[in-house]
Amino acid sequence: MKIKTYYRPHRKKRRRKLRRFKKGISLPTFSLPSLPSISLAKLLLGLLVVVLLSGLAGHFYLRHQIQDLRAKKEDLLLTKSRLSAKISRLKKDPKAYEEIARRQYGLVKDNERLVIFR
Repeated sequence: MKIKTYYRPHRKKRRRKLRRFKKGISLPTFSLPSLPSISLAKLLLGLLVVVLLSGLAGHFYLRHQIQDLRAKKEDLLLTKSRLSAKISRLKKDPKAYEEIARRQYGLVKDNERLVIFR
């Protein structure tokens, strides 16, 4: 079977300046919703207020943490001074060892008896 071909006269193609994309391809378009009652200045002012308030809350939180840490530091310094005094007492006084041995461990000297009252 033969395929018939028909002669078409050559036409001049018109140049279309606006359509440069191929048919079938559509680019996504979007637009921001218009907010007639809220201006850009009001939006920026609101954003600034939110940022400042969050920064202020962070400041007060950190200030509270600093106070807690200072109190903890003072407690630790008191504990350190008590322990260093106890260490120096143990180094100088041999009776301090004896006291600790009697109270904590229940030790007694020779020819002594341990009496516990209940």
